[in-house]
Amino acid sequence: MIKRLSIDRLRDLATVAAMLAVVVAVFFFAQSRDTSFQLLTANGVSYPSATVTRVVSEDLTPEEGTGRYLGYQTLEVRIESGEFAGETVEAANSISADHNVLGRVGERVIIKAERQEGVTPYYSVFNYDRILPSAGILIAFAVCMVVVGGLKGARSMIGLAFALYMVVCFLLPAIFSGLPAIPMGLITMVVITVFSMLLLNGWSEKTYAAIASTVLGLLAAMAVYLAFSALLRVSGFNQGSAEELIIISRVTGLDVQQTLFVGVLVASLGAVMDMCMSIAASLFELREQDPGISRRQIMVSAFNVGRDMIGTMSQTLILAFTGSSLTSLLVLVAYGVEFTQLISSDYMAIELLHSFVGGIAVVLCVPIVAVICALVAVPQESAKPDGDGRASAA
Repeated sequence: MIKRLSIDRLRDLATVAAMLAVVVAVFFFAQSRDTSFQLLTANGVSYPSATVTRVVSEDLTPEEGTGRYLGYQTLEVRIESGEFAGETVEAANSISADHNVLGRVGERVIIKAERQEGVTPYYSVFNYDRILPSAGILIAFAVCMVVVGGLKGARSMIGLAFALYMVVCFLLPAIFSGLPAIPMGLITMVVITVFSMLLLNGWSEKTYAAIASTVLGLLAAMAVYLAFSALLRVSGFNQGSAEELIIISRVTGLDVQQTLFVGVLVASLGAVMDMCMSIAASLFELREQDPGISRRQIMVSAFNVGRDMIGTMSQTLILAFTGSSLTSLLVLVAYGVEFTQLISSDYMAIELLHSFVGGIAVVLCVPIVAVICALVAVPQESAKPDGDGRASAA
């Protein structure tokens, strides 16, 4: 037992060391990309945090039925961050229905500072400063994960941080600088899958089976996406931000066409990993309880477990995308969009891809993980005597 614990600890250390090596390699990779991330940003414009020290003037009227105010303010603010930290300036604050940031003494805000050479500096209120509240939410989430999940929760937080780091520091710079989007997306998702599962579940046959199943599930998602995008005739050029991406592509070589697929891939990864690991864990537990279980029994059990999961998992994916699009759907309803117009729009085609490519990938994971777990959990079928005493395949 002590030897086993030592081996497991060494494997955990090896996993962490490999993750750190990847982090360092990604850092240097990101530094090597010499393309600016501020192609569409005006020179001399910054967004420092600031504190309101005085309301210089205001003209506000109550908004009927909401308890909010509309109007205009001139605020004196002290800049707290950036190049001009410590300076006190006056900032204009236009308060409307969709930009309702009410300035009060002591309120922390983000201001837009426009200080181009040869032009009088101009400051305006951009939004509330949400940095500290956002950090508080993240800390609360981490505490809940660790308190409830214990060591597993802490490992999950490390895995999540690693996944976000890979997306932000590797995937985005790679695609932005013109490297092919699909290979970069697949490499990122595979690296996240391998290290997340090794970190959470250790080095075991169950983990290896889940990793292989997830990778094949992602390849299935890619095949489904390519087929559906061809049928619907949509690509990254049909996205709402396509115009800006096209401008960027002229400078960096950004692969606009496949950015839609990468987004679908990232959105689907969590559900695919969850499905594969959940089924693999159940099947290997069955193998532990019944070492003589056959491949056929493993596969039948996989389909039984998978059928119970695919309904809720697919609904989770589809409802998540629907919920994120709720406001857009309300606007479409308000405009009286006809059914044929809605179904044939770029917006709906992209939402269908986001929702159903991930859903189909989750469903296809069931037979994939069933076959892989059957081969790994029962590496060689043994002959078992049947009722007549004759040998037969299990």
